[in-house]
Amino acid sequence: MTALIFLVGLLALFWLLIVMPQRRRRRQQEALIEELEPGDEVLTVGGLLGTVREVGEHEVVLEIATETRVRVAKSAVSGRIEPEAEPTETPETQLP
Repeated sequence: MTALIFLVGLLALFWLLIVMPQRRRRRQQEALIEELEPGDEVLTVGGLLGTVREVGEHEVVLEIATETRVRVAKSAVSGRIEPEAEPTETPETQLP
């Protein structure tokens, strides 16, 4: 009986620590892929940074340099790069 309770607890722990986070990541990745649109800056799993120029059914066209475009699978897009905020200048009175 104790072994059964231990086994059930171990399975529940496995579910909470492994399965649920993996499902959450997969859902986030699917949402990212569905929301891609031209103009988005993205990072691929291969490490390419580029701007989305075209979105197809299974692939996207990225511009990785001026007039340099590559086709990559949608599933290769690992994340969206958020535009950096404009740096704010500190008043001279706060400088050391």
